Amino acid sequence: MPGARQFVVLQKEAVAASPEQLKRAFSSFSNMTDADAVRLAIRAQGILVRQVNRDEARALQQALQAEGVGAAYISEEELPRLPEARVLHRLELSEKALITYDLLGRSVAIPWTDVALIAAGAVTDIEMSRTQTERTELRFNMVMGVWPKQVTESNRRLQVETQLVLEILLADGATRFKIEASRFPFNYVINEPELSTQEKFIWLVRELCRCSTEAVFNGGARWLRAGHQPVPGYNSRQALHDEMVWLLWRTTDKDKTAR
Repeated sequence: MPGARQFVVLQKEAVAASPEQLKRAFSSFSNMTDADAVRLAIRAQGILVRQVNRDEARALQQALQAEGVGAAYISEEELPRLPEARVLHRLELSEKALITYDLLGRSVAIPWTDVALIAAGAVTDIEMSRTQTERTELRFNMVMGVWPKQVTESNRRLQVETQLVLEILLADGATRFKIEASRFPFNYVINEPELSTQEKFIWLVRELCRCSTEAVFNGGARWLRAGHQPVPGYNSRQALHDEMVWLLWRTTDKDKTAR
């Protein structure tokens, strides 16, 4: 038998709920704590709760609305899906279009009006790496004397890195580009060797926002577009993607799907 339908609870507006509002809304739910409320108030990117049943979603929506937090719930299947991202290795900006290049150097001009969403952020990547080393030890016993023995040692290390990530989604809903600043050759679009990678990244985000007159911007892109620094942080790539999904949902006719 298929599993029970799962639902997601989302904020209706971009203004984040306060920890106090969420604590009061969560107070009647035994599986939600004050710590959950504080975590969501800090980290939630529009999507508050996922993978709950319909009754739980409806009850939480009502509790949030009682605290003045506009909320809606929809099934997981109704959430927009992000298409697979294509890594951009080169781009140029013209007055009328965003020009992208494939690995063979072939260009495609994308009218600025076709850019639907721009998202930027400093995302935290956490990886577990494992290394193995081998060494030879000399062993001795009374029968065999001295003989060499191979000893293998395994070490694990937690690596935490911050990546400057820029994502561009087109209006066709099927094309998504991704740039990671540490691997992107900025010289094609801004030939200023004295600028740091972060400064070039911020410049590029601001230029894309300026040119993309029809696009929606995530919190990071809005922050940079307004002239602020540094690049806003996201605790994971998933947090950045959740915000993009939420922004796509907000641009649709929510009245048709939200309860």
